[in-house]
Amino acid sequence: MPRPDTNFTCCVCLGAALNLSKLSCKDANKVSWHTKLQFCIAEIEWPISYFICEECAKLLEVAYSFREACLRAEEERQRNEYPQQLKDEVKEEQEVEKADASEVEDYAASNSDQDDQPETISYGLQRKKKRKKLQFSCEKCDKVFNSSIKLVNHCVSDHDMQKLDVRPFICDRCPSRFCNSSNLLQHVKYHDAVRSNMCTYCGKGFITKTDLNIHEKQHLNKREYRCDECGKCFNTHKDIRSHKLVVHTDSTTWKYCCEICNKPFPIKSNYDSHMRRHTGDKKFECHLCQRKFTDKCVLQRHMRTHSNVREYKCTYCAREYKDQRVLKVHMAKIHSIGLGQIKIPLKEKKYICHICPKSYYAKNKLTRHLYTHSGEKPYDCPMCGKKFNDKSYVKQHLRKTHNLEELQNEKVDFSAPPDAFCKTEANVEFAR
Repeated sequence: MPRPDTNFTCCVCLGAALNLSKLSCKDANKVSWHTKLQFCIAEIEWPISYFICEECAKLLEVAYSFREACLRAEEERQRNEYPQQLKDEVKEEQEVEKADASEVEDYAASNSDQDDQPETISYGLQRKKKRKKLQFSCEKCDKVFNSSIKLVNHCVSDHDMQKLDVRPFICDRCPSRFCNSSNLLQHVKYHDAVRSNMCTYCGKGFITKTDLNIHEKQHLNKREYRCDECGKCFNTHKDIRSHKLVVHTDSTTWKYCCEICNKPFPIKSNYDSHMRRHTGDKKFECHLCQRKFTDKCVLQRHMRTHSNVREYKCTYCAREYKDQRVLKVHMAKIHSIGLGQIKIPLKEKKYICHICPKSYYAKNKLTRHLYTHSGEKPYDCPMCGKKFNDKSYVKQHLRKTHNLEELQNEKVDFSAPPDAFCKTEANVEFAR
């Protein structure tokens, strides 16, 4: 089904309005609408070419101010009330790393008969103030120790574990365990979900500085990580690791296997995504049409169908596409570039009208055809209110009746009002 041209519609309500502002416009504090959208709804990509209407801008200003106030309050709470327990553990880890192995053994021996005293750090340093007594439980036998060092020694001697495999630090909000308190502190940040690290290129927010650095490498696109087996280059260490697991390892050695269909996977995230398809768990929801998806990447691809931004352009002809995969198919099919590297889908008219024999490749084409049977005319002329069952008829009517040829050349989209558009949009599934 045709959808509004985001060059002349609000990117939030998808309504055509006269009082539109570019997302690049800044307020008195020199903060752009684009930055505010990324700050409030970071899970959606907001191209800088989008527009926003005055009403939605007011709502965004309220949401932005409210989120800023909440973050400031949480920062103040953590500064005043957050337990020092985890921060002390980070300090302990740093001091343990500096300590000699002999000093660590002496420390463990000297504290073996003082289990009822709070654990403190000395190692020849000035004694720090007392802190809350910590407990570390063994994941194998549930024994409890008051020292992470004692737990590690116990697991090595009694359970024949390697030191690096012992994870003494447990998250108090989920069952996750970690080998050091620094990793635990990073993990706790994901529970708090405060996206205070902002990308300087696109304004997207991230929970940790590490996540931000990985994201910004995508913008820089230096591809510093080179595969030593095939020569392909990647932006991050995680990307090249995934590439080697998927491409250069035998599938019989992959450690994750579906219990339902026996399909193997090299990466746990791929396995989890596959299992959601079996269970039907769709936790990613589109905020515009409420359609739900099993994977975040599928939701992101779906969001592009709500806009008319075509950022992937063919270098050999004037064709433009919303999806990079579709551009690659075009390059292979029309220009014979990349043949054999991408699978060209076979077109099949699988959407059949139940009233007449006509069939279509895409469901939105069938939906448009069904208007001719139902008599529904969801597209209005903005000048005289005359109704049509196809957007192209509106453009033709504007050109012939209202002499608006110049506006047509600018690709202004006179589609239905937002309520009429949203009413049918949720039922449209675009062919992939």
